[in-house]
Amino acid sequence: MKQKLIFIFILALLFSSIAPPLITNAQDGQSNGQANGQNLKDKLTGIVVNPGGVQRLGTADFLSGLGATPADVATFNEVLLNDLKFAGVIDIVGKSLYPKKGLATPAEFKPEEWAADPVNLDYLAFGRVVEGQIEAYLYDVKTKDSLISKTYRIDSIRKVTHQFADDILKKLFNIDGIASSKIAFTDGKNISMMDYDGFGQRALVRDGSYAILPSLSPDGSRLAYISYKTGRPTIEVHSTGDGLPLGFASFPRGTTSSPQYSPDSGRIAFASSKDSDAMEIYVANSDGNRARRLTNNSGTIDTSPRWNPKTGKQLAFISDRTGSPQVFIMDDDGTNVQRVLNEGGQADSPAWSPDGQFIAYTWRPAGAGSSDVYIMDIATKQILQLTRGNGSNEAPAWAPDSRHITFQSNRTGRWEVWIMNIDGSSEIQVSKGGGRSPSWSK
Repeated sequence: MKQKLIFIFILALLFSSIAPPLITNAQDGQSNGQANGQNLKDKLTGIVVNPGGVQRLGTADFLSGLGATPADVATFNEVLLNDLKFAGVIDIVGKSLYPKKGLATPAEFKPEEWAADPVNLDYLAFGRVVEGQIEAYLYDVKTKDSLISKTYRIDSIRKVTHQFADDILKKLFNIDGIASSKIAFTDGKNISMMDYDGFGQRALVRDGSYAILPSLSPDGSRLAYISYKTGRPTIEVHSTGDGLPLGFASFPRGTTSSPQYSPDSGRIAFASSKDSDAMEIYVANSDGNRARRLTNNSGTIDTSPRWNPKTGKQLAFISDRTGSPQVFIMDDDGTNVQRVLNEGGQADSPAWSPDGQFIAYTWRPAGAGSSDVYIMDIATKQILQLTRGNGSNEAPAWAPDSRHITFQSNRTGRWEVWIMNIDGSSEIQVSKGGGRSPSWSK
């Protein structure tokens, strides 16, 4: 009987997203942490708004060269501008201020035109699209130095544009961009992958049953998820390159849920009732062998383990050991357990930022009819509500750059995948035909 109750609880947890959209807004908490939420808001806004300072970047329209198609040229210019704007690390100067004459080669670059008012640039990206390749340049307008001079071979126009955008951020700020990153998600039966901006969607796994809770390895090479094709939830692992199964240890009994790769992709954390009548947290090798139990609390449910990517030595998880489901953290050997959320209501889906500073999570206040995404500063315990409006917003997952979050929302009447800045600004729907439980990786 106990096993059946656990199974029902997990089903309710995993499939709550298929309920009709609810439009009651989550209510703000009254704790000191949320009362001081403005301090956290200011901190997050400082991360999002021009962390590069007041530097100004121009992206002159790439010109059409021999053999280029108008569609490729238009796509390149649109995608490059969108990538750099969404990255949000430098001021992108509007093209209406640019000199009238375009440029395609360094010989045509006249720094004085781009340094003068009103355009007043610090850096300029320009180049041309020719048949089969992109000739791309980045110059320091003030020093006249060449920063990037590179030819990109085109296998996909969007792919090479994303690569150039990421190369610009790496050169100027030594940060890894997210333009080339991928998001995995589920429609309930299949696991799909798409570019961060929603393009290039493809079915990676056609499971033939319910396929839920996808988790990408940090290097993006593997995908773990929960499959029901054996009649009960089990972990499956596939390669993201060809979609082929890689194998994972099977457990003869119990319910298994919430797989999550360690930062080095060498271990996997998950929740399971394989050894008891309670859901507990386990850590195993990436193939599921040598599973080690971290929690041992009869009569409680511990689930949704998420690694601290910065240290690889801590896990956040959800437990109802104190009543309603709340966020806890512990060391990766099961010691030093701490409750970090004391807001009441019901918490779910903790997600630790790659830099280790924040935990995003889903929270439904007591008596509320819908959930929203919140963020907690681990050091100060300050809390900020990120999403608002109709429907529920749930299952946050971090971008590799620690500056963006993806989540599922049914605000449009159907569950879709969205992305936003970590202060809750610039929300964008990226899936088009339904999507839940996003996972974001390189």
